[in-house]
Amino acid sequence: MLRGEGGRACCGGSDVIIADTAAALRRLAPFLIAVLMVTVSGCAFAALSAAGPALGAGEYATAQTGDKLNDRDVAGPSDEQADRCNSLVQSPPGVEEFRMDKDGTIESRQWRLIKSAYGTRWAMVREKSAPEDGWQPKPGLSKLRFSPALTEQLKRGGEPLFLAYAPADTQVLAEGEELTVEAEVFGPSDGNFEWRGRRYSYVLVPELPCFKELR
Repeated sequence: MLRGEGGRACCGGSDVIIADTAAALRRLAPFLIAVLMVTVSGCAFAALSAAGPALGAGEYATAQTGDKLNDRDVAGPSDEQADRCNSLVQSPPGVEEFRMDKDGTIESRQWRLIKSAYGTRWAMVREKSAPEDGWQPKPGLSKLRFSPALTEQLKRGGEPLFLAYAPADTQVLAEGEELTVEAEVFGPSDGNFEWRGRRYSYVLVPELPCFKELR
């Protein structure tokens, strides 16, 4: 993925070569930072089981407030769009994309907000074991006890849906903020699921709010 500037052998003119290399590195710096952020985040997700949802989204979101790049509408009044998008940057809920193939197999991949050279963007977080597009089967989905069942809300061979989630039985302030952002940015709850003895609220939406995906 990362591509470095190739060196060139020569005799003399070293000052020009150093200047060219420094300029090239300055141009690549924003891109390298964005790629490294996604790579580090992917390592954190690798420890999760296939049945479990992503954790700690608030810890790893590297976007900062002030990027009022409201590329997409969010739930609620239009005059509150910027504030809601800034809240999303500060306290993002977990986000996972789900799809069901024609055989009924459910796959997912995880998304996270990052700060890129283009501003705040959603970035797909690929686990080391996942293919290039990030999609992986979720065979243990039934253990999460979705209510209503996720299989009833996905169409076979249909378009994927983004699932935003946050703890419903909040225990600390940060969890309460994530739950509030889930409702204010993604919309009213579509149901809940259980994981490790705790109940989570979730919302299904056809596209990610506020910011574009990093391609």
